Amino acid sequence: MHVNNNDLLGFQVKTFQDNIPKTVTYRKKEKFLTEKETWASRRAVWFIIKKGYGINSAVTRVSGSFGCSPSIVERAVRPLFPKDYFKKLENYKNHILYEKIQKE
Repeated sequence: MHVNNNDLLGFQVKTFQDNIPKTVTYRKKEKFLTEKETWASRRAVWFIIKKGYGINSAVTRVSGSFGCSPSIVERAVRPLFPKDYFKKLENYKNHILYEKIQKE
């Protein structure tokens, strides 16, 4: 069976989504994620991996769509990714933009 890049991204999205925690620390208390918050977190992961969004853009977009708190969604999504993931993602996107500008 041949697996293309889109399939590989789909596998990654599913793996990250399956690791979304059931609870997050919010206002110094453990808060259980509601179904809406869980779905918003899953969608944020999709935007981050498939579309290359940063965490703030993804969280802002989905929290409005699902009508839930952006800080809760971010607290559910951020621990799924390595420590410097978003910083390196931003640096890489800036590098690609710089190269495109240099070619013009």
